[in-house]
Order: sequence, then C-alpha cells, then structure tokens
Amino acid sequence: MPALGAYVLERAFAETKRWPDLEVSINLSPVQFRHVDLVELLESLIVKHQVDPRRIVLEVTEGVLMESTERNRQILETVRGLGFKIALDDFGTGYSSLRYLCDFRFDKIKIDRAFVTGIHERKRAMTIIQSVVTLGRGLGMDIVAEGVETEAEASVMRLVGVTELQGFFFSQAVAPDEIDALVADFNNAAHAPIVGEPAALATLRAKLGGG
Repeated sequence: MPALGAYVLERAFAETKRWPDLEVSINLSPVQFRHVDLVELLESLIVKHQVDPRRIVLEVTEGVLMESTERNRQILETVRGLGFKIALDDFGTGYSSLRYLCDFRFDKIKIDRAFVTGIHERKRAMTIIQSVVTLGRGLGMDIVAEGVETEAEASVMRLVGVTELQGFFFSQAVAPDEIDALVADFNNAAHAPIVGEPAALATLRAKLGGG
C-alpha cells in the first residue's frame, strides 16, 4: 500500500486505542481499497495496537467500489469477517446506490449533507430521507446524517429516525488531544437534567443515546 495510505491507517488505529469507549470511522480511498495488501495490513494493525475492530467503521464511497465485482465483494466480506463495520458514504449522490445495496452488505448508510442542509424547509428532501431511513432499517443498517449544522436540522433528523448525527452542530474537526475534553462535555450533557435543559443539550442526549 502507498506510504501515505498506510500511515493514515496506522495513525487512526493508534489514536483509536486512546478511546476504548468510542467508535471511530476511517475513510478508505479507492487506492487503499484496491491495494492487494489491505486485508493483511488491517490484520497486522489489529494485533499491533490491540484494538477491537468492532469499534472501527471503514467508510467507502461508490467511487471506491466502482464495479460490483466478485473481488470487491470478497474484500468487503473479508474485512467484515475481521469484525470491522462498513459504511456506504455520501449515499444518494451517485448513480447506482441502490445497486450497491443489493450487491454488497453494509452496516451503515451515510446520507450526504446535500439532503440535510435546510431540511426543515425542503419537503422533497424530507421525503427522500424518510425513504432512506425506511430502506436502511429494512436492511438492518444504521443511518447517519452528515452535515448537521443547526438545531433545526438535528431535530428533524431525530424525528425521521436517523440513528446517528454528524456535523458542526456538535463540533468542528479537532486535534486528537482535544477529543478527551469534547467527550467529557458530551457525557456531561447526556447526564444533564432533562427539565429546562437547552435544546442543544437535548440533541446531544439523543446523539449519545441518553434518556
């Protein structure tokens, strides 16, 4: 595997070990996915860093898969067999998403931010997202909404049944050393009193699965 791709995976596994209670997502590029030593590298990183692969989500786009070949299916199934979860990223932005859901098994669908932005004012986008939620649940997958930037967007996503939210409404991208403080803030929000709590905290409570 090219040095940069291997380095990114190495760093991601090393950082994942720091947060044993968190699920970590890692994007796989087309070059990484198609390289012959991908599975071998993932296996070695599990052993080296003693990380539970069930806590790692490998995200792929339609561009990674390109064609529904037997080799692609074998790679995904082998990786899933190691314990990793697989997410189909940017769902709905390509031309063959439904075909990929037939040909490959995924654990998560990630709804592209293009459908999420301003969702509370876009009835057609709302209908599409509701359909994706129904489809994902029928296939036993979690549904992730990308690009959530406002309280209104977060609230709508929760109401239609999206299981995970991602976006600047919760946090901008931060360095690894800042994540511990961010998690502590989220945990405090999840245990905050329900009566009279700010709407943002209520949304965080839902994101974390609190009561």
